[in-house]
Amino acid sequence: MTGVRISAVAVSFEYDTADGPLPVLHHLDLSIGAGEHVAVTGSSGAGKSTLLALIGGLERLQTGSLTVGETDLATLKGDDLARYRHRTVGFVFQHFGLLGNLTALENVEMAMMFAAAGRRDRRSRANELLGAVGVDHRADHRPAHLSGGEAQRVALARALANNPSLILADEPTGNLDGETSQLILDLLERTSVEHGCTLVVVTHDPAVAARADRRVHLAAGTFRHATLNS
Repeated sequence: MTGVRISAVAVSFEYDTADGPLPVLHHLDLSIGAGEHVAVTGSSGAGKSTLLALIGGLERLQTGSLTVGETDLATLKGDDLARYRHRTVGFVFQHFGLLGNLTALENVEMAMMFAAAGRRDRRSRANELLGAVGVDHRADHRPAHLSGGEAQRVALARALANNPSLILADEPTGNLDGETSQLILDLLERTSVEHGCTLVVVTHDPAVAARADRRVHLAAGTFRHATLNS
């Protein structure tokens, strides 16, 4: 597995609201290299999460062009878009996004439900991934009985379930204390390197952004500057 290159050219996006269109992104250009770790920073409402949703196929492109690897996202819809999300992207969210009625093991297995592997293979891989992130001893626990750090480890295991070439993390340490945040970032970065993934992290935390290869700052729906981290 290798990471994918991301290219956005003149991307604009707006939401429909009761008060009319709400512009979020404005003629945004962005290039991310295969295997690169990039932090996207900016104030609340700057469009960071919307950009991640577009790259991840959770929102449909409206104007401009957006390619991930060899995939032109503007051409995808329906099942093709679902396959792209399933095969290419691993998501890690601030609020973990785990299903409360499933155990940690079942949450990771669920990510592989559309894969060709049988149930025994899915369970084996889920156990392997939970072990890799250090929570295999919590496999039979539901999210309500996990700490924030444990839940985020399970979320990372789920993100890796289908061998993604791209990991998108939206404020992955936003609900964690400082020490746990460092552990999660260490784990996220190490696994992305070991698996060869491109890693894009949205954050408002300068300390999190400083760990990336490069920081790009989003303001008023477009990038204002980029900074290489030493």
